[in-house]
Amino acid sequence: MSQLEANTRDKLVSVAKAASGILPFIGTAVSELMDNVVPNLRFERVVLFLEKLDLKVSLLEHKLNNFKCNIVNEEGIDLLEEGILQASRAVSEDRKIRLASIIDKSLSQDEIRYEESKKILNIFRELTDPEVIWLIYFSLSPTLGRGPHTDLIDKHPDILNPISRVLSSPIEQREKAALQDSYKDTLLRFGLTKTNGKSTSITVLGSMLVNYISDDNES
Repeated sequence: MSQLEANTRDKLVSVAKAASGILPFIGTAVSELMDNVVPNLRFERVVLFLEKLDLKVSLLEHKLNNFKCNIVNEEGIDLLEEGILQASRAVSEDRKIRLASIIDKSLSQDEIRYEESKKILNIFRELTDPEVIWLIYFSLSPTLGRGPHTDLIDKHPDILNPISRVLSSPIEQREKAALQDSYKDTLLRFGLTKTNGKSTSITVLGSMLVNYISDDNES
């Protein structure tokens, strides 16, 4: 190992320890894991993810106690490690928050449902942010007039607004339409949605994923 590599590693390890030190609830539990997993990751993304996780876990005492118990076994460590690895590649803040929700709900239960949580993490890793937004869209219950669908479209118009697919449309528009179709196709391929004629609805597996990534504290 070169001197530069050694210095870089030492600096990253110090940052990892410092990041764990400022987390009042889960810092001690993840500090040792950070030493081994995080040195080669993108720290700003990981720290933001851990801050979100720390906040979620701290909201209820029993969740914090469960987290501390679950993080010392092999399954819990594996789930947290996967969350950290995905967070290191997560660009958007929304994705980090959703990852924190998955890990919170996976490790704050009385007993870890390892296979279930691992499957949810694996599926989430394969989905792009627009695909996640479409899944959330399909999970919303239809309402008359303005409702949650409209609010979500207003928040993500570039993703959810209908796009014309006629051949006379500009090539840029047709490319955007092709991408939008691919988002929906991915959800179908993973078994998260199903179609019935021209309508699309969410599956049980899709609802499970949405429940994992949803913030329980949002109204």
